[in-house]
Amino acid sequence: MAFNDYAFLGIIKRANALVSGDRMLEGIRNKKVYLVLLSRDASERSQKVIRDKCSFYGIPLLDDLDGQLLHANINQTAIAIGITNVDMANKVLKESR
Repeated sequence: MAFNDYAFLGIIKRANALVSGDRMLEGIRNKKVYLVLLSRDASERSQKVIRDKCSFYGIPLLDDLDGQLLHANINQTAIAIGITNVDMANKVLKESR
């Protein structure tokens, strides 16, 4: 799937609806993350771990994101981020199709 609205990530961040790292993995397990965005800059192992977790817990995943644009818009160094607001996650999913 393609994702082109990187500017919307800034809005999601200001809404405090982004998580990354261990908080994202915990959110996936607790079903508090509604969408995961994965950078193509991630290592194969990291991609596998995140894909497997999302698949197991039924969390939608958008991969093949441009890591530099992702980092520029959220001002974080993260290879994957989770969106914790269901409405914002649905908007990103809708726009990516």
